[in-house]
Amino acid sequence: MSQSCSIINCTRTSRGLCDCCQQYLCLQHLTEHGDLLISQLSPLTDEINALVDRLKTLNIQKTIAGSRQKLEQWRKDCYKKIDKFFEQKCQELDELVNEKVGKQREELNRIHLKITELINAQETTRQDIDLLTSTIRQLKNNMKNIERACVMMNTRPL
Repeated sequence: MSQSCSIINCTRTSRGLCDCCQQYLCLQHLTEHGDLLISQLSPLTDEINALVDRLKTLNIQKTIAGSRQKLEQWRKDCYKKIDKFFEQKCQELDELVNEKVGKQREELNRIHLKITELINAQETTRQDIDLLTSTIRQLKNNMKNIERACVMMNTRPL
C-alpha cells in the first residue's frame, strides 16, 4: 500500500522519502522542498562572496599592528630583565673576586707580619721556615687563580 504525502491537508500519494527531513512527500511537495533548499544556496553564496571581498581588502599590517606592538613591548621587557640579571651577576662576580682578593691581602699581611716578627726576634726554626714556604707557595697559587679570574661560571642558554 502506498503512503500518503506527509504535508498536512495533502491527499496525494508520496513519491519519495526526503533525505534531509525524513518525510514522505508527493511529487509537487518534493519539488517545492527541493526548490526551497536550492533557494537557500544563493544567500550562502552571497555571504561567501562578501567574505572573499573582505579578505581581499584586509590590511594585514594594520590588523597585526597591535599584536606586533605587544610583541615588541614583550621583547623590550625581556631585554630589561636580561640586563638586570646580567648586572646582578656582574655585581656578584665583583663581590666574589673582591672577597678573594681581600682574603689574599689579609693572608699576605699576616705572613708578612709573622716574617717581620721572626726577623726582629732573630729567632726561627726549620719548622717556621717550612710552614712559611708552604704558605707562600699556596698564596702564589691563589694569586694565579685570581689573576686568571678562575671563577666557576655556570651560564645556561635561555
